[in-house]
Amino acid sequence: MKSTALVLVALSMSATAATAGPTADKKKRDAVDKELAAGAAEVKHCGKTIKFSFDWAAFDKIDWSKSEREKDHQIGSEISNVRYVGTGIDRLCEDKDYKEPLQKIDNVVYRTTLGGKDGDPWVTAKIQGSTLTFESRVGGSTRGIESFEDAAKKVL
Repeated sequence: MKSTALVLVALSMSATAATAGPTADKKKRDAVDKELAAGAAEVKHCGKTIKFSFDWAAFDKIDWSKSEREKDHQIGSEISNVRYVGTGIDRLCEDKDYKEPLQKIDNVVYRTTLGGKDGDPWVTAKIQGSTLTFESRVGGSTRGIESFEDAAKKVL
């Protein structure tokens, strides 16, 4: 009887521990998405609606053993990193020379990446079709408005 109760307690504890991780992870991911959406809501000068998204599939494919940071820590950093993506786009739309090419952009994607070397920018951008993708390397300090403006200016 005691061994059966002990097994049930052990199973109950492992089930509780297994569900705590995914819920905490989801809450952090939701916080990242919320901050990205808050920045996207600041886009007022482009004259159009642009969809903003975080590339979670790319984030999950990163080999974190090759990173200077742990996956969980990086999710926390992304909350502040994504905040100014929309603000950077909006500031570019205040300049007619950048606003014109941004009219062709319907989607903005934020993607976390490994790689780069000392001296490389922390944020780079590329355009494919109507999608502007910002690639932000793991590490460094928080990304600011200028990080996204400067990266976008190189491809617009």
